Amino acid sequence: MSMARDIQKALAQHREQDIHGNRLGSYIQDIVYGGNDGIVTTFAVVAGTVGADMPRYVIIILGLANLVADGTSMATGAFLSLRSEKDQYKRLRKEELQEIEDDPEIEAEEIREYFRQYNLDNEKVDTIMSIIMSNKDLWADISMMTEHGTTEESTDKPLFHGLMTFLSFQVFGFIPLIAYIFNVTPDRRFTSAIIATFCALLLLGLTRSVVTRENIIRGPLEIVSVGALGAIIAYAIGVGLKSTVGVML
Repeated sequence: MSMARDIQKALAQHREQDIHGNRLGSYIQDIVYGGNDGIVTTFAVVAGTVGADMPRYVIIILGLANLVADGTSMATGAFLSLRSEKDQYKRLRKEELQEIEDDPEIEAEEIREYFRQYNLDNEKVDTIMSIIMSNKDLWADISMMTEHGTTEESTDKPLFHGLMTFLSFQVFGFIPLIAYIFNVTPDRRFTSAIIATFCALLLLGLTRSVVTRENIIRGPLEIVSVGALGAIIAYAIGVGLKSTVGVML
């Protein structure tokens, strides 16, 4: 009994150490998705309106409107998407339980094939299967993982994922607007916005690297590269529209 208590204590300490990643790890997709979209779409507003030679107040209004509207849209989209995945998981698991009742041999063989991928001999696979087949809930959960590549946890907390997407969009998306909201001289505003956008992408990349504990260079490099591409396209479209509309008028 004392040995079991020691193991449980060690397990609790192991989990507290976050050896396998930061506590935000389950939300890193939302942080990167919301943050990158916030940065790029806000800079797209700035670059497009600057390229079209519009006044500062238009940039601020459109930028803030984008933060609220697009951020809310992304957050609700993330929430509804995860809710849909959760509903899909429940339906598939119900079907798996029914298939276990109707044709247990086929369902067992599907899982056996999964374990054979790891070069386990038939005796070991049979031992594993005897344990799995003794509990239908366990059997259904294993079937969901091996056949559909999903778990109940992967569809959990849709509200928190939506909220994290929204917050990330707001925090990172606000940065490209700083030069226009605060008193920066007109001839330096757009240059300052470009620098701010680069810093925002860099910060998002560093956040990704810290949370995932990957190579500290990889996160910033990937996010800055992808974000810069979107920013260049946005500015080019703004300049192109200015030229086209100018000719048409």
